[in-house]
Amino acid sequence: MSHPLFILDAGLNASLQQQLRQQIAKAILDHHIPLDSPLPSSRKLAKQLNVARNTVVLAYEHLLDDGYLIARERSGYFAVSYTHLRAHETV
Repeated sequence: MSHPLFILDAGLNASLQQQLRQQIAKAILDHHIPLDSPLPSSRKLAKQLNVARNTVVLAYEHLLDDGYLIARERSGYFAVSYTHLRAHETV
């Protein structure tokens, strides 16, 4: 990848966690994250973004609650299908 998919700015009004949640959700909806593909581990992404691991964990948990991700035991978090997201929005 020639440029990072997620760029966080501590100078913005939104928290780093909010920025990450918004960017991951947008990447899923825009098909920049392939459906059913694994997201980086929280440790790996935190290291790449130079943020606390808890920032990534909480962002992933919120995205799980919002229906953007699914968690697979011992495998991590995966992007949910676009069809599933649309069905979740209309509920």
